[in-house]
Amino acid sequence: MNHFLYAPYRCRECKHRFFKLSRPLKLSITATLGLFTCVGVFVTIYLLSKPGPSTTPPPISQGIKPSRTIVLEKAKQGKADDQYAAGLMYMPGGDFSINYKEAHKWFDLAAKQGHAGAEFNLGLLYRNGRGVLQDFTAAAQWIEKAAHQGYPEAQHQLATFYKTGEGIQRDLTQAYVWYNLASAHGYEPSIAGRNNVANLMNAAEVLRAQTLSRHLKLTLPTHGEGKSHTANVENLIKRDIPDRSATHLPQKDNSFKDNASD
Repeated sequence: MNHFLYAPYRCRECKHRFFKLSRPLKLSITATLGLFTCVGVFVTIYLLSKPGPSTTPPPISQGIKPSRTIVLEKAKQGKADDQYAAGLMYMPGGDFSINYKEAHKWFDLAAKQGHAGAEFNLGLLYRNGRGVLQDFTAAAQWIEKAAHQGYPEAQHQLATFYKTGEGIQRDLTQAYVWYNLASAHGYEPSIAGRNNVANLMNAAEVLRAQTLSRHLKLTLPTHGEGKSHTANVENLIKRDIPDRSATHLPQKDNSFKDNASD
C-alpha cells in the first residue's frame, strides 16, 4: 500500500517494517528547496547592489551644473556652434527647463552667422509662434537658407512650404525638387512627400523637376548665394529642356501646293 507522504515496506525474512519516501514527496521537497534557493539568490543580489549609507551620493543642488555653465559661457563668446548648443538646451529634451524665448535668442545669434541647424530651428520657432510672434514668411526664409546648405530636415520642410503655399508662393515643381533632394540625403519622410506631389503633376512637370533637382544637387550653393543661384539653375533647365507642355505642330510642306498650281 502506497501513501502520499510515505510508502510502508516489510522485510520478507524478518518481517521488519520500514518506510521509504514516495516519489511525489521527493518532487515536492526538491521544488521547495529550489524555490527557496532562487529567492535567496535574488535577495543576496539586491542586498549587494543596494548602496550603503557611506556611498549615498549627495543631493543635487538646485543650481546650474558646471557643464551647463561652460556651454553658456562659450556661447557668450560668440561662436555659432556654442550658441546653437545653448539654444538646444532650452528646447524640449534639453538640460534646462523649456524656454522658447531663450532658445530663440541663441538660435538667432547662431543663424545670423550661417549655422544651418540654427537657421532650421529658428524657422520652426517662427512657424509655430513659440518664443516669437508667428510669421510664416520669416519661417520660410530661414528654413530656405538652411535647405540651401544641404540640411535634409530643412529641405523637407521647405518642400512642404512649397506644397502648401505656407509663407511662400505655392509651387509643386519646387516642392518635388526639395523633397527629392532630402530623399537623396536619406531623409525617409521626404519619399512619401515626393510621391504625393508627383501624383499632382503631369509627366512633363515631373521630368523637369527631376532634372532641376539633379542640377541643383551638383551645384548646390554655399551659404550666402541665396535664391539667385536657384534662379540661374532654373534658367539653365529651361534652356536645356524644351517646354513640352506646348504643342509643336510640324510645318506644312507647301511644295505640293506650288506644284499643283503650276
